[in-house]
Amino acid sequence: MKVLVTGVSGFTGSHLANALVQRGYEVYGLVRPTSNVSTISPKVTLIQGDLTSQAAVDQAVQGMDIVYHIAATYRDSGISEQTYYDINVTGTRHVIEACVAHNVNRMVHCSTIGLHGHIENPPATEQAPFNPGDAYQRTKLEAEKLVTQSIQDGLPATIFRPAGIFGPGDKRFLKLFRTIKNRTFIMFGSGEVLCHLIYIDDLVQGIIFCGEKPEALGKTYIIAGKKSGHIKRAHP
Repeated sequence: MKVLVTGVSGFTGSHLANALVQRGYEVYGLVRPTSNVSTISPKVTLIQGDLTSQAAVDQAVQGMDIVYHIAATYRDSGISEQTYYDINVTGTRHVIEACVAHNVNRMVHCSTIGLHGHIENPPATEQAPFNPGDAYQRTKLEAEKLVTQSIQDGLPATIFRPAGIFGPGDKRFLKLFRTIKNRTFIMFGSGEVLCHLIYIDDLVQGIIFCGEKPEALGKTYIIAGKKSGHIKRAHP
């Protein structure tokens, strides 16, 4: 079975692609020419292209059975709101249109729990109100709405919203972990935060289930670790 992973050079995308290879899939990855592909299995066939190009996305999707749409622009400094929109919204629209045009068996779309924003009375479910707080979350919400509408129009797809992701290769939490280890972390506020995380291997298993399980078609899932926990001030 042929599968495409967008964002294959990223943290989640590379782990997902490598796991799919191990499960016996014929895996393809959509990458930009400047992407670092050192963490991707050599068994993954790389296709150069950009989400903002409908032609490139269409060519990459053609012939695929499953498309895992993981690519997105995250919270990087200096990124304009238009760039977030071009990649997270327009890029998702391109993937949807290509999946429809080529009769893909299933599209699996990566959203985020950030759509819900601050949760006043945790825990929250998939039905919690949307309350995005920045350009990343706003554009990811717009992208998810496109997929939801496409599902209603007949696209075979599944949406998942991951919690905060950590594990080998992650650089977003690495800086935090290093400052805590080196005892240079500066605490703001009360020093107590409720944070729900998920380990990358657990997330990948959930993503693959979204692509394999018949009962997942048309559904939206929050994928998070079994238990959230308070991060408290560490006393010397």
